[in-house]
Amino acid sequence: MNWKVIAQIAVGFAVVWVLAAMASPYIGIWGFVVAGVLTAVALGLGFYVWRLTRKSAALLDILKDAKDPASRKAALERLQAAQTGEGKDAMNALAQAQLLAQENPHKAIEVLEKVDLKKAPAMIADDIRANLALFYLAQGRARDARALADEIRLDRQPQPKAKAMYAAVMAEAFARTGKADEAMKLLETYSPDDPSYGEVRILLHRARVYTCVQQKKRGLATKSLEVLVEEAPEVVTQLAFAEKRPEVAKLAKQVLGAAGRMPKPKFRPH
Repeated sequence: MNWKVIAQIAVGFAVVWVLAAMASPYIGIWGFVVAGVLTAVALGLGFYVWRLTRKSAALLDILKDAKDPASRKAALERLQAAQTGEGKDAMNALAQAQLLAQENPHKAIEVLEKVDLKKAPAMIADDIRANLALFYLAQGRARDARALADEIRLDRQPQPKAKAMYAAVMAEAFARTGKADEAMKLLETYSPDDPSYGEVRILLHRARVYTCVQQKKRGLATKSLEVLVEEAPEVVTQLAFAEKRPEVAKLAKQVLGAAGRMPKPKFRPH
């Protein structure tokens, strides 16, 4: 087992970006966001696999070839056959969820919810909390996400990009449950403007939109929306037409309009 093999996981997960577009009718535009997170977390998972047991190394061997629907199905079957007990094998559950998320995110949530986090290795438990909280946020379950975010410890995560993903999920959960000041502290440390965070910047900018709207920092919220409308316009479209907070939706519509990306109404033929 070596870092060259671990890097192959990132290459394999790159295809997730294409599959996310196919999954978008099922999970909305968050398919694209989750795709980026899975790409980042794959490296974190690979790191843990490399460091831990031979059994864990076997999980990496299964994941690295899951590059299309057929191979993911085969990998999922192998993972299910290898698990030591439902809810007891945290790393196996996280690997299963990464595969399931692309086509059946609700099933991925079910798998992660069954894990006994108190008995899981600390770093893996935080990976599960972050991924599960992300799905909760996508479903509008901010308080459930907040309960998980409160338990995440950034100092346990050695990978900068994965740590930034944790911070983004935590910040959004905080901002949407009345702790905008705490959210901003995280975003000042893990800035959405840092290019080294790659696709995770989408999550950081989204979190900053919620945070700055709560803090009435309209200019900074607009700045993040302007970045998103260029890099991930689907995110801004979702905020404009699916977000329940009127101030967020209004600002997102304004940015879409200014960028000339406001969706055109569809007229049904008579």
